[in-house]
Amino acid sequence: MTSRGRAATLTILLLAVPAVLFIPGIRGAIGPGRYPRAVFWGLPLALGILSFLVHPRLPETAGFARGAAASHGFAAAIRTLPWLAAASFVDQAFIGLGSALGWCTFTFGDQYLSGNIRSAAVWALPLCLLLGVLGWERALRGGVLGGWAGHLPRGTALAIASGVGVALVSPIILQGSQFLDVPYVLAATLAALCREIACGMIFLSRGVMLAGIYRGWLYFLEGVAISDLNSLFFAAANYTTSDRRFYALRALAAVLAAALVLAGVRVSERRDAAGPAR
Repeated sequence: MTSRGRAATLTILLLAVPAVLFIPGIRGAIGPGRYPRAVFWGLPLALGILSFLVHPRLPETAGFARGAAASHGFAAAIRTLPWLAAASFVDQAFIGLGSALGWCTFTFGDQYLSGNIRSAAVWALPLCLLLGVLGWERALRGGVLGGWAGHLPRGTALAIASGVGVALVSPIILQGSQFLDVPYVLAATLAALCREIACGMIFLSRGVMLAGIYRGWLYFLEGVAISDLNSLFFAAANYTTSDRRFYALRALAAVLAAALVLAGVRVSERRDAAGPAR
């Protein structure tokens, strides 16, 4: 199979995953109670398996992503981490700010997780980070973006990978409640798009590892720690709202977080370029 064929095959396979999750019988076969956890762990696992089947080795065009990180080493990644930490804080800050403004309220969560959140984090966080790297980002960025980058402009490849990523999280956004608010759907979709773009920018500058860590950390926060009650996931704590201003705040936080990631990547790359000259 040609490299273009591999990129197209992986893209089609990844788009088929959310289509399967929307089949009513699938949820019934798994069981409504087990379905959210099955999706939480099974979705990135399926992405990783498909990625390894189509691309046992990542395409050579993904080398531009590894090259920047490898050429400047561990220090370059460390310089980017504070920006990613700030971006993840901004990305989730809408929850605290919305609560302080009275735009949302906290409600009950998963009893096991809420009572054992520390012990759950010991095993859940490393698994989320691992699946972020070997599942989400290896498939979307290493396989799809890296695969198409050899045949299309880099921006077009980034757009394809981002679109596939948004499609993959659509069951998480749309299957949580029978009475979905339009503001929630719009804000969650925009947040997903911003996250895909942010991960793509991290990948282009620092490679799969750092992009996967960023993805896995946010995946843990939203799937295990705290989640919107409209979402498919039922975390240790949940929040609910009927105030449209809250979702406008969520959308703004997602845009600002992506802007912080882009700024961090650009600053770090400029330092990389200036390093040899010193």
